[in-house]
Amino acid sequence: MSDFKKERPTPQTPQTPAGANVVSVLDVDADGATVKLWPAAYAVRQALETMGTYSTRHYVCGRALYCAVAFGDVTRDAPCPESYRVRKDANLNEADGSLIAAAAEWGVGTRVFALPPIRISKERVQINPVAGRDGKTIHHYVLADRLSVADIKLDDKGCIAEVQLRKASDGGVIVWQAN
Repeated sequence: MSDFKKERPTPQTPQTPAGANVVSVLDVDADGATVKLWPAAYAVRQALETMGTYSTRHYVCGRALYCAVAFGDVTRDAPCPESYRVRKDANLNEADGSLIAAAAEWGVGTRVFALPPIRISKERVQINPVAGRDGKTIHHYVLADRLSVADIKLDDKGCIAEVQLRKASDGGVIVWQAN
């Protein structure tokens, strides 16, 4: 009988610094955009390395790509989150997304990983309509700016209290505060 409670002792679980997170655009409409923050895959790998010697493997179960992260004989795995869309290459998206999810099972980057999607109103970002084939109707909307994570502020309990997103066009900052 296996011991499911077995835990690998770890130092303070590393979190990803503000600049080592990426912004993924989930949805854009006439009223604004919905974005999601994710820990960057390279930063997750670096954080895992600080915890000791680890191994990873990817496998397919059903239609989902999973990543398993192991420290010694303890393994935790997870599939790529459905909303993880950071890269244009779908295969790299799945590989990185499943790694980030599996690392979150070890506590790496969980603060950012657990953040809900953030809604940004059209008053704070530029939303551009894209014309349909007829040139008269609107087919969809796009976010005019590329956003990056400028800063993440924590409350006294260590939870994310505020996220600052920087607009590439003018360097302006959009502030989101947790409720």
